Amino acid sequence: MTPQLALDLAYGAIILSAKLSAPVLICTMVVGVGMNILQTVLSIKDMSMSFVPKVIAAAIVMGFAMPWAINLMSSYFEQTYMMFRQVAP
Repeated sequence: MTPQLALDLAYGAIILSAKLSAPVLICTMVVGVGMNILQTVLSIKDMSMSFVPKVIAAAIVMGFAMPWAINLMSSYFEQTYMMFRQVAP
């Protein structure tokens, strides 16, 4: 295995993990900011008031993004397998 191939694999894995985590992170950030604004307006100091909606929103987004994520992961693993086939004799 060449150093360039190792760097390509590491770069691909980092980009894949960023793509897979982005929908959930963005959704929980938006819900968290919204809940914090609501808590500030209503003067509520309960931590679970912010945590529970974020978990529910993350679960919903993960459910809707699952087919896309599986397709993205399978294409990455196919590319990785093809790289290993080229290296191995």
